[in-house]
Amino acid sequence: MLPIDAAPPRRRFCLKCFVGSAVIIFVTLSIGWFALASRAPSDFPSGLVMEIPYGDGLRTVARTLAEQRVIRSPFAFLVLARSTGVEKKISAGTYLFDSPMTLFAVVDKLASGEHDVERLRITLPEGTSVAGMGRAFVATLPSFNGAEFAALTQGSEGYLFPDTYFFFSNATSGPIVETLKANFLKKTDALYNEALAGGKSWSDIIIMASIIEEEAATPKDRRIVSGILWKRMERGMLLGVDAPFAYDIGKTSAALTTEDLQVDSPYNTYRHKGLPPTPISNPGLDAIDAALHPETSLYYYYLSDKAGTIHYAKTFDEHKVNKEKYLR
Repeated sequence: MLPIDAAPPRRRFCLKCFVGSAVIIFVTLSIGWFALASRAPSDFPSGLVMEIPYGDGLRTVARTLAEQRVIRSPFAFLVLARSTGVEKKISAGTYLFDSPMTLFAVVDKLASGEHDVERLRITLPEGTSVAGMGRAFVATLPSFNGAEFAALTQGSEGYLFPDTYFFFSNATSGPIVETLKANFLKKTDALYNEALAGGKSWSDIIIMASIIEEEAATPKDRRIVSGILWKRMERGMLLGVDAPFAYDIGKTSAALTTEDLQVDSPYNTYRHKGLPPTPISNPGLDAIDAALHPETSLYYYYLSDKAGTIHYAKTFDEHKVNKEKYLR
């Protein structure tokens, strides 16, 4: 006869079976879930460059990776990083996720510190045209698409700021164009507001600045040249500047012929009064400042000698003398 408090053998056996089955089911489901969580997301952001700041904890890193769709589950990332003992090895830096990766590959990449993204320095001098900027990027960035850049920058001549930039080696046209435009807005904000307050046309200021950028090199000369050109326009005179030819037909002053000066183009300021229809380059701050703050003088004419020195004249006869003296 069994003791009163003893469970029947069949009941004990059934309880063990239930617990064992539950454990097996749990383990099976856990393995299945982890296998799924370890796969790369279907919308993995191939080509993503991601910065992990110094001091970010493992949970923050996991959350950021999930938000960027590099991994499926922050929890799975935490489990794997901690169970493999690499939690303390994950290092800050810039990482490139160029193609879909499993969770194991992501953890290994961060733990080994594969900072495989290089920032490349690109200097765009003042007066660089949009086309010139495109050539600079093509020459520096391995996967840069020049045709895409040209399409995205239509109508942007004059409004992409010339500066020194640092871009990742896999940078694409879209973000680069946005960076150049944003830098222009930031750097010219004070001058823009001043022009607006003074009732001046900002587009005219930028067009004039692009001409000044090519016509004069020093701050002093730029302001004097600015004063001369604005004065010519006010008096209904032709601007008569050579710089737009380089933009329009690709010829510098030295290469211009008499026939070139007769070309019927809106950029030919020897035939058409007023400013060209668009900027002819992307001017720097100094040229924009000169366009906004012209220096008043008695001069109406100027020319640059072979050394780049500008010689001014009050009359056309004086200008002809300067031509004979400095350009022959």
